[in-house]
Amino acid sequence: MDRTARLDSLHRTHDGQPPKPELRLALLGGPSRADALKRAATLRLHTDLTAEARLAIARRRRGLTATSCRADAWLARLAATLAHHRGAAVTLLLDQRNAYSQ
Repeated sequence: MDRTARLDSLHRTHDGQPPKPELRLALLGGPSRADALKRAATLRLHTDLTAEARLAIARRRRGLTATSCRADAWLARLAATLAHHRGAAVTLLLDQRNAYSQ
């Protein structure tokens, strides 16, 4: 069933506004395509946030001396953010690789 047919069917089965989750699935081409787009967007978000954290760490370290880096709370927070987003991106990539290999 193509997108137009799905939307027609959705509007025929509901008197008023169709429910948001069903409309989303109809517009995106079904549940599998919607999930794939969601995973790709999440991966892109974590990748972008990882890159931003790396740049912020480099800028922060440039302004500090070697001894003050160890005690800098802001630098520690940036490092934790980098670790979180990098870990999330790697997990998503591994899940994607495992899904394709099955």
